[in-house]
Amino acid sequence: MLVQQAVILCGGRGTRLAEQVRELPKPMILLDGRPVLDHIISNLAKAGIRRFLLAAGYRGDAVARYYTATRHPDCRIEVVIESEPGGTAGALRGCADRLEDDFVLAYGDVFLDFDARRLIAAHETQRPLGTLLVRASDHPWDSHLVVADEAGRVLEFVNRRAPGRLYRNVANAAVHVVSRRLLDFVPAVGPADLGADVFPAAITRGETLGIHFLEEEGFVKDMGTPERLASVEEYLADRALAEAARARPQPVETVFLDRDGVLTVDSGFVDRPEKLELLPGVAEAMALLQRRGIRCVVTTNQSIVARGLCTMAMLGAIHDRLRAMIAVGGGKIDAIYACPHHPETHHGEGVPELRRACRCRKPAPGLLFRACRELGLNLAASIMVGDQASDVRAGRAAGIRTVLVGEPGHRKKVLKVAAPDTEFDSLLAFVQAAIENGIIRQ
Repeated sequence: MLVQQAVILCGGRGTRLAEQVRELPKPMILLDGRPVLDHIISNLAKAGIRRFLLAAGYRGDAVARYYTATRHPDCRIEVVIESEPGGTAGALRGCADRLEDDFVLAYGDVFLDFDARRLIAAHETQRPLGTLLVRASDHPWDSHLVVADEAGRVLEFVNRRAPGRLYRNVANAAVHVVSRRLLDFVPAVGPADLGADVFPAAITRGETLGIHFLEEEGFVKDMGTPERLASVEEYLADRALAEAARARPQPVETVFLDRDGVLTVDSGFVDRPEKLELLPGVAEAMALLQRRGIRCVVTTNQSIVARGLCTMAMLGAIHDRLRAMIAVGGGKIDAIYACPHHPETHHGEGVPELRRACRCRKPAPGLLFRACRELGLNLAASIMVGDQASDVRAGRAAGIRTVLVGEPGHRKKVLKVAAPDTEFDSLLAFVQAAIENGIIRQ
């Protein structure tokens, strides 16, 4: 790997985090007992980055003092404090004499937990002026979006939306690998912004910027507001729960169940209760679980709401019918958690505020973590049963065992992209085997 340097821009005052920041610079906010900068450095060090330049501004002395006393194994950390605010591009300009040919460029208020090796490899393969990490945003209506061609070359940066134009939800995640030549597009004096000024200027002058999508298990989050900071803190708490569950699995007390294809016939968008139909054997399987005191929690993606094809009230009525159908057979659904979101924004249909990325749409594990918090469930004593790769990946991300169900041909396709712990033809076949083998108590 050629890239071994990272520049982290740490100049922000954190005015939107006044209560949490107080007199600290924003990158020194504590997360899980450590400054966010420590988390960023540790993440990038896993990718082979060994030299770090921290471009500090407001209260840069606090950053310098901390990294005089704090060491990261095998890493060299240098703090450069700008004399006056120069924007993100000005901060980079102030480090010009210390920059290597290619380097990772990140922000000190953006929490990172992703495999940066993939981003670096994408850049080293294509060798553009810069490679931008992108992802679907959970607030696309006020995010800076990126328009790229099919080859992954940036065509335009969207800071203001043109009326009537449709956009894909591809947002700059504020992590990049760039060439030192980027300085050619930074103004010699005065403040300037990388995203608003420098990157667009480079494209206008014929340079190539590429994109690399954040992997689905990765997490990159701007923590510049109290709400976003809280979401990072929740992510760290959930990650710790998953690690503990993965390390010490216990006898099953809770079964997480996907809806369509596991409990009900997957017949496309079910937009009213009478369309719901149980799969063969489901009533018997749920009754077996109920008699053994196993809690059953449904977690289901229902983008039908974001698409505007079904209201949340109607979805509630559909799920009331599902509960009733299961109860008739002697079973019980303890809770149903549904994700109403859809990450795309360019279809021009549906409910705009729901057309965004989220942490609850599987394969993200948010629904499972939410159920554990609200219902007091033991994650280590849980198992996920689904028929799609997204179900398997959500369960694995939550640190729990996973079961794939469905016809052999369907399972074979899923197995190409996901790795469950075990597989069965149906929910009933799984429950019967689990009881026989002692995974679920007799």
